[in-house]
Amino acid sequence: MDAATNALTGQGISLSFGGIKVLKGLDVTFRAGEITGLIGPNGAGKTSLFNCLTGAYSPQEGQIAYAGQSLDGLSPAARAGKGIVRSFQHVALSLDLTVLENVMIGVARNHHAGWLNAFLPLPRGRAERAEMERAAMGALTDLGLADAAHSLPDALPPGMLRLVEIARAIVGKPDVLLLDEPAAGLNNSETRDLMQTLRKLRSGGLVMVVVEHDMDLVMSICDRIYVMNFGEFVACGTADEVRRDPDVIRIYLGSDDD
Repeated sequence: MDAATNALTGQGISLSFGGIKVLKGLDVTFRAGEITGLIGPNGAGKTSLFNCLTGAYSPQEGQIAYAGQSLDGLSPAARAGKGIVRSFQHVALSLDLTVLENVMIGVARNHHAGWLNAFLPLPRGRAERAEMERAAMGALTDLGLADAAHSLPDALPPGMLRLVEIARAIVGKPDVLLLDEPAAGLNNSETRDLMQTLRKLRSGGLVMVVVEHDMDLVMSICDRIYVMNFGEFVACGTADEVRRDPDVIRIYLGSDDD
């Protein structure tokens, strides 16, 4: 399957809350092998679109599909079962589980016993637990987190927790990875480490979408960028094209007419 076919797409996506239209007939294509950024000021509709893609919201109009297969009506869990996974703006790790165990939850969709059986001392779960541990440790090692595998989340700094969330998202080898403000709360050094990690994850078969306010990160790692304002796309292109777009300049920097 080529990158053009292996894409996450939306056609005519419209969403309203209480009579207020927050998404206005959006057409979007997120291609495999690329990191696509989704940016815009607060209230632009980024989170609403992201939630439609992940299944948290159901748009009133339009269709969402992956690789030509409709995702309409599928819950977030069902989409995860099809290889579409997300991270969260606010770190959502279980504080009672070790880093390794948190990441193991992310690979459970690929196993028959399920994550609960794998955590219980039952014969059915033992073999799968060992396999899940190997996969989770591999993901942590890839992200430079192997030494933290047996730590509890409370013992780790915010930057490492972000990487643990990404490890949990990628351990099941997803087809689509949706990252919700992965740099939120990170310092400059942690953001640079995150950028290196995301570049490493770019592959020919993976669709990666990043919703982010950190413009340096977006402009540095994204192959294409969609810019939103008031529920519409005002620009789409490479970082250089977006930087030069007069509508983007107006939105982010203001103009003499504002």
